[in-house]
Amino acid sequence: MTVSVLSSRAYADPDDLRTMKAIVSGSWAGPHRPLVPCTIGDLEWWVAGAGPGVDWSERLRLWSIGGDPVGWGWFKPPGNLDWFVRAGLAAADEGRIRDEILDWGIARAGSARAPLLEAWGADGWSDAAHLVARGWTPTAEMLTQYLQPLDREIERPTVPPGYRIRTVSGAAEIPARVEVHRAAFAPSKMTVEKYAICIAQDHYAFDRDVVVEAPDGSFAAFTMCWLDPVGSIGEFEPVGTHPDHQRMGLGRAANLHGLRLLREGGARDALVFSLRSNAASEGLYQSVGFREIAVHRQYVLPLEPRPEPPQPGAP
Repeated sequence: MTVSVLSSRAYADPDDLRTMKAIVSGSWAGPHRPLVPCTIGDLEWWVAGAGPGVDWSERLRLWSIGGDPVGWGWFKPPGNLDWFVRAGLAAADEGRIRDEILDWGIARAGSARAPLLEAWGADGWSDAAHLVARGWTPTAEMLTQYLQPLDREIERPTVPPGYRIRTVSGAAEIPARVEVHRAAFAPSKMTVEKYAICIAQDHYAFDRDVVVEAPDGSFAAFTMCWLDPVGSIGEFEPVGTHPDHQRMGLGRAANLHGLRLLREGGARDALVFSLRSNAASEGLYQSVGFREIAVHRQYVLPLEPRPEPPQPGAP
């Protein structure tokens, strides 16, 4: 019996991020679609959210079989792990990769002195089964994965008088775009510096960064659309409405406009994730045609406390 040669290495340069995204795109282009746990938009949004000055070699690791990239781990200090294994691998190979990613994440969290490590697995999928087999415990935190095909007519959005739907015109509007994001997700860690990283990503486009402009010229709602032309999948991440403009149908209008843009861009399907506990967002996505395809659950693993390093001059 031939055993596949599995290897891994730390992130080295931006081409490695492109390799990670290619693994995701390839899974969307394969027969396991749409049961894929993320899109390239997630990865690019996570890069932006981390902010400037990150040592990515400490946070990202790539796995290969015989030189063929097949998976990655993404550690977010102090104790969060995102993981991805390419669809279609033999069960034994997938299991070995998942074991190595989890072991690496546990080591990273231990170095960060985190009391526990968090990871996600979808009900009924192999990732959740692997976490359970390794002794991880599910929590009440859940995400609904929604999908809708775009091979249909999409309702034309409407907004109240004085409002208008458009896209971000350019870098000069970043401060206003950051302001509405911070209001929608208060307390928020978004900054102008982080948004500048976002617009530098390979798949960000100003003309898919949807905003609803209020009568006073400020931004009232938004939907950022990520398009993966290889996987032919679009994703909304993030979506929000300023508290002063809620319950006016602006989020629904922004989402409808985004769906139309993704269809025009050639996407076969659109995807969005929603906190299961957020009734407003669950209702919003269902109202524009999204249907549930999976439920992702947070799992946790308590970690053994590590002794504090000796202090200089201590006996």
